[in-house]
Amino acid sequence: MKTRVRLMIILLMILAFGLRGLDSWSQTTLSAKDILEKNIQASGGRDKIAGVKIFSFKTGQARTFVSANGEMKILTGKDPVITEAILVQGDSVKRNAFNDLSEIAGIRKATYLVQAKLFAGLFSLSKFEGQLTLAGLRSFGPEKLYDLSAQIEGLKVDFFVKAEDFFLKRLVFQGRTPEGDKYEVNYDFAPFENAEGVLIPLSWFSSQIGTRGALTEVSEVKLNQPLAPDFFAKAEVNVGTTEAAPGMLRGNILDVNQNPAGIMITTNWTKKDIDKAGLKTGDALALVIGDPAAGLQAELVLYAVAADLPPQNALAKGARILGPMPRGGETFVIQLIGGDTAPIASGAKIFAPLVITKK
Repeated sequence: MKTRVRLMIILLMILAFGLRGLDSWSQTTLSAKDILEKNIQASGGRDKIAGVKIFSFKTGQARTFVSANGEMKILTGKDPVITEAILVQGDSVKRNAFNDLSEIAGIRKATYLVQAKLFAGLFSLSKFEGQLTLAGLRSFGPEKLYDLSAQIEGLKVDFFVKAEDFFLKRLVFQGRTPEGDKYEVNYDFAPFENAEGVLIPLSWFSSQIGTRGALTEVSEVKLNQPLAPDFFAKAEVNVGTTEAAPGMLRGNILDVNQNPAGIMITTNWTKKDIDKAGLKTGDALALVIGDPAAGLQAELVLYAVAADLPPQNALAKGARILGPMPRGGETFVIQLIGGDTAPIASGAKIFAPLVITKK
């Protein structure tokens, strides 16, 4: 009995100590305004940030441009091809993908609005002044992070700032999808480094509930590069042109990938073009690349949706197909597997014309 009493006393003492520790973490003598100011100073100060009128950088095949007043444009593609343009202006977010212009709303809109302000402030929180409330001082392993929170377009946004140096360490988006499912995305930023005279993270790791995480690396940082006066007013792409008629498609090559097994040609045709031409899975097609007189021709079989594609082992034995881009994507690709593809590869140049007709 005495042993049990001693154990209970020890457990209560440990619990009380732990609660006091948690309570101390939740309190801080700094206000949200204090933390914001220290975060701005860590990034070089207000004058340094204000001196950058245009900030741009690359991540993969995307280049992001932001202006000092929060306009943002993201161009994606493999030069000279631009397949997608995202444009943020004020409270509006637009997307142009393969010349199909649309408005972005909901969660995606909120995340782009946050990104535009974050990048415009050179990864400081200067553009969120007046929007943030202090939610406490948190502990993530050995790190102590101030949690500055905001509600943006119905999305809960938390910026976690390091108590040690006041740089941004983590960004968390939380909300609900239109279907009522939980939405949560975390961005964990690498230590800030000097890039072209400004301090920014050169990488971050993003993860979403139910999906695998991804590492994003920053390169080709540029400051105050000259841009056309209407640069942030246009969401233009560069994907050639398409023409569809019953049983016929015209378009252009956007990319070419060759390997020992064959060749894959990315076209600028989307499912809308396939449908407009009235083509369906199983249709036999005649392909012409470039000038018909050059003799770059092939016979293809169409697979209109990914679910119709044959298994990989069947494709490996040799195939001539037109189908959706592997692993997702908006365009269709020509795959020529096996056989002599050298003549086709020699004439398959970026923006070269393509024609297919139903046989």
